[in-house]
Amino acid sequence: MNHAKWIAYFQRNQLNRPEPDWTAPLCVAPRILAPVLRSVEQFRLGDGGGPASLIACDRERFRSSSPAMRQIVDLWFAEEAGHARLLGQAVKRFGGRIITSHWSFTAFCLCRRVLGVRFELQVLTLTELVSTAYYRMLRAYSPDGPLAAMCELILRDEAGHVAFQRDRLMSAGLPRRGLRGGCWRLQFLLCGYAAGTMLWVNHAPCLKAIGGTRREFYGEITRQLTRFIRSLRRPAKHPAIPALWAKPGLHLQPVK
Repeated sequence: MNHAKWIAYFQRNQLNRPEPDWTAPLCVAPRILAPVLRSVEQFRLGDGGGPASLIACDRERFRSSSPAMRQIVDLWFAEEAGHARLLGQAVKRFGGRIITSHWSFTAFCLCRRVLGVRFELQVLTLTELVSTAYYRMLRAYSPDGPLAAMCELILRDEAGHVAFQRDRLMSAGLPRRGLRGGCWRLQFLLCGYAAGTMLWVNHAPCLKAIGGTRREFYGEITRQLTRFIRSLRRPAKHPAIPALWAKPGLHLQPVK
């Protein structure tokens, strides 16, 4: 991995992080508000104790591998913590509470422990990809401007996280060429649909309430997975931060 490039990327990504206007009037129908709130509460739990905590048992190994990797991991964890904070603000805006447990998160962590660290890179990558599909749908149909602005900011970060995990996979020699590489890609695709299905089971009431459909959700999952798998066949392309984000004091607007 090009450590210097990733350090520069994460540092640049922290330069301008416009805060959604959480004080804006809330005009969301109760029939929509309730499922959206439940969904955001659960996703905050996943981001607050999800991707970063999945490698908590290996954090010191990563951080001690080199000073550069230590800096990259800390910057990455800081972004994940930032997502949890944003989701916590959304929960507060919608009148919810910060939950500390949920069956889906418990099952997810249990599966990770059973599979072991050998699958860690795949698990983290799939987590980022599935999260991207969720946030893209939530942004597209959001009934609330600040919520859409939050999704826009998190999606900016997720683009970098996916590219970071891709770099890590390539550095680890995955996927290999030939039959073994084909089997790995098939396994990755199937695991991606399994992760997507678990997300749909938990968040379908929210996505349906705001106007999304199961077909659209799985279409987004398919696009994210296939785009990522195809990217593994090309030379690594470092993510760029759009010029829009370089404007100080930018206040995000809902994107439809």
